[in-house]
Amino acid sequence: MRVLLLWTLLLPWSGFAQSDTSKQALRRPPYTLKITPLDLINPFQQAINVQADIPLTQRWGIDLGIGFVMNSWSFTQYKGESYRGLKLKPILKYYTSRTSSNDGYIGLVLKYTYIQNERYINVLRQGGQYTEWLLESKKIVIRGAGVRYGLQYYFGKRKRGVMEPFVGIGIRNVQVSTYDLPPDAELFLTEDWFSVDRPAGSYTTPDLMLGFSAGWVLSTDH
Repeated sequence: MRVLLLWTLLLPWSGFAQSDTSKQALRRPPYTLKITPLDLINPFQQAINVQADIPLTQRWGIDLGIGFVMNSWSFTQYKGESYRGLKLKPILKYYTSRTSSNDGYIGLVLKYTYIQNERYINVLRQGGQYTEWLLESKKIVIRGAGVRYGLQYYFGKRKRGVMEPFVGIGIRNVQVSTYDLPPDAELFLTEDWFSVDRPAGSYTTPDLMLGFSAGWVLSTDH
């Protein structure tokens, strides 16, 4: 795992240090279709994320991403619970280094996520006279923006495979709202120093982007 993280951090920068003796770059970046495999095993949010590169010019392109949140191993532990949503992530890319084997870029990332979570929780009723196990409905809306560095590395006999490690940083705002609980229901207050289960409210936090996507080159402009 440490080797994978180090490789993910360092590989994007290799694209900026390519020798001028590399093969001539394509006139425009290729059209690609990719997924982010690690999102399928994220313990907090299992999702299928699909991305498509659409070149605009030799140096500019758009990466359009859409994702479908299917489940959460952390927030759906009992029968009747659910965790589903939609993710949108467009990226405006400027390619700083281009060869026929790889394209290094810097990108402006925009993010929007909508999640609906239904989860059983233990609440206090009637001013703390007794507790009850109830199904809480929670809506989570995330908006964010950031800067990302990455490398699109093309491999295979015809350079049809694409691997894209990336790293970046940004900021995001998380809006959490809850409903379907009785008016007198009170949540148990905890003193946990770290928790990804946020109560209702608005939160602004840093956003670290680290990972990779993999896929197929659909067409190229030679």
